[in-house]
Amino acid sequence: MKPLFRYFLIIIFSGSFSPLCSQYIFNVKHTYSETSHHIYHAEYTSDGKYIITTGSDNNIIIWNANSGIIYRTLAGLKKRPNIAHLSADSKILVSAGEDNNLTIWDPVTLKITATFTGHQGPVKSLDISPDGKYMASGSTDHTIRIWDINSGNLVYELKGHKKEVTSLQFSPDGKKLISGSADQNIILWDVINGSVITTREAHKGWIRCVRFSQDGKIIGSCGDDKLIKIWNVPELNSLSTLKGHQDWVQSIDFTPDGKNMISGGHDQVIILWSVHSGEILHKSEKQGQIVLSVDINPVRPDFISASLLSEELKTWALSGLDQAWSITGSNTQITVLPEEKEAEKNINQEIDEAQEEVETTNLYPLIEIYSPSFTGNSTICNQPEILIIGRISDPEGVNAFLINNTPARLSEAGVFQQNMSLIKGNNKIELVAINQKGIMKKKSLVVECTSDNAGSVHPITPDIQNGKYYALIIGINEYQDEGILDLERPIADADSLYNVLVSHYSFEKENIIFLKNPVLDQIILSLDELGRKLTTNDNLLIFYAGHGHWDDKGEIGYWLPSDAEMYSTVKWFRNSTLRDFIGSIQTRHTILIADACFSGAIFKTRAAFTQPSPGIERLYELPSRKAMTSGILQQVPDESVFIKYLVKRLEENQEKYLPSEVLFSSFKTAVMNNSSNVPQFGTIQNVGDEGGDFIFVTR
Repeated sequence: MKPLFRYFLIIIFSGSFSPLCSQYIFNVKHTYSETSHHIYHAEYTSDGKYIITTGSDNNIIIWNANSGIIYRTLAGLKKRPNIAHLSADSKILVSAGEDNNLTIWDPVTLKITATFTGHQGPVKSLDISPDGKYMASGSTDHTIRIWDINSGNLVYELKGHKKEVTSLQFSPDGKKLISGSADQNIILWDVINGSVITTREAHKGWIRCVRFSQDGKIIGSCGDDKLIKIWNVPELNSLSTLKGHQDWVQSIDFTPDGKNMISGGHDQVIILWSVHSGEILHKSEKQGQIVLSVDINPVRPDFISASLLSEELKTWALSGLDQAWSITGSNTQITVLPEEKEAEKNINQEIDEAQEEVETTNLYPLIEIYSPSFTGNSTICNQPEILIIGRISDPEGVNAFLINNTPARLSEAGVFQQNMSLIKGNNKIELVAINQKGIMKKKSLVVECTSDNAGSVHPITPDIQNGKYYALIIGINEYQDEGILDLERPIADADSLYNVLVSHYSFEKENIIFLKNPVLDQIILSLDELGRKLTTNDNLLIFYAGHGHWDDKGEIGYWLPSDAEMYSTVKWFRNSTLRDFIGSIQTRHTILIADACFSGAIFKTRAAFTQPSPGIERLYELPSRKAMTSGILQQVPDESVFIKYLVKRLEENQEKYLPSEVLFSSFKTAVMNNSSNVPQFGTIQNVGDEGGDFIFVTR
């Protein structure tokens, strides 16, 4: 009945359109959002693997387009970047914006490597030539500048527009540049000699966006006159006009074959067009705000959109168009970020073992590999280790996932990231997923390692011995105010954690402060003492079990010390105060474990996995400020399932080094299966986390 129901819905939906248009549909596939990052501009990288966004928080974010996980966040600009672009070889990322400058970033180290100055006003448009040698920038100062990326020299200053340059783009062959301006004109430039090829008055009002088709034969432009116009190259004669928007058109993009176009604008709708006929093929519902940016995936029928004053990045699936969007035969170059170590050549021979898979009648569990690229389930790696990134999905839910017979961690979205050590020659990697109904799917991969260092590289043991492990453990059963109910379990739970830390891990008794039923002053004085004592070589665990409270009106979370009063917050301990202490205590790593009602309020986080998980050495080297909590904004029971499984996993652990994220993943499902709570793990934002993790070290 389920498939029939879906078919019935499609028939009813299609009936509201003409027979010609009903075959063209786009629907939202995923919506990703970011705290304090109102997206101003969004675009795909040249191969569709990543999405680059600029935002109101002055940051630039690189997203994995498949999973929606943040790969990198580039911070440090004092003013908002209007646009950002990653080079085809992924070696540099360029941003430009309200500071009048062009900023060059290393997308791996996240550092600014160069700044190009010269514009006398904010930079509104930016592009990198297909060969990666030149940049073009357009500004409110009415000029376009062509820059040599390697030398940093200004090649040309192009003067032809009378008002600010709002949009520009290199042609696919890099020999031409199209620009649009608030002066109503578009100009086609010769990049080789810096001269004007053709100028055309294109719109009545500002021109908001100009784009080349992928073959470079036509150009699209849009503007404040609510129109989209199609022009030939190089004459810039008008070929067609697309009418349908009810307000000015902000952003346009061609499909790779040049036959269709997506547009978004101030009327808050997104439209799919036939370029040659000018016909509207499909129109979205209103998005609730001005559509600032639309961009089509260069390799599959998807597109993204971003709207004004919104943190949401939407990925849409297109139906009814030519599905054969492929890198093959196009000018698209593969984006390879250095840390992903993707193979640069294909294996020429088949390896039979790599093609073994357990056949099932069902598609699920579905095992997808995002990185590296495999051909016939095989790839080549010239490094002694490889990072495998992928996703496991199943409508029934995933019960277990193993890599080479070892349980592996999945994120909330089912994404896994696993570093694998390699030996020289063929390495077999077997992925097994089992869903909640017991159906198993197996995928066998082979990695041919060509590195001379493979097999001789020994695991590097992190230098943890220089730092000490401290803990502040708080358990509150009894409350002085009769209006606050006493609890039975917190001190016993705190005691069980204390015992496992001193018996199994590198925590000495003299370095643990155990507070039983403390008042507010005792908690603050203990944190003050730790702030004076601890160094950047030390590690701190903070545990709290007791009452918690969430103030909906003020959006403030609290812990309730023993002397808390029911009708006054004077002696309540704010989460913001706790975050301030965590930020000021100069440890290498701090982990907060909270088992209290509304404990999830501590998080103000972007994403659980902002980048691939590094090895133990790197995790320990990078400072971290992490937290795991027994729930989100919800009540938790006095008898804690969270603490039961946390302590149980710590006791059962046989690994020498146990990252807190791995610990959390090992018991999260057990907590959810045995309680109504959803435990949380993530980064405490803006207190010094640099991507590392708290490492539990066994004795």
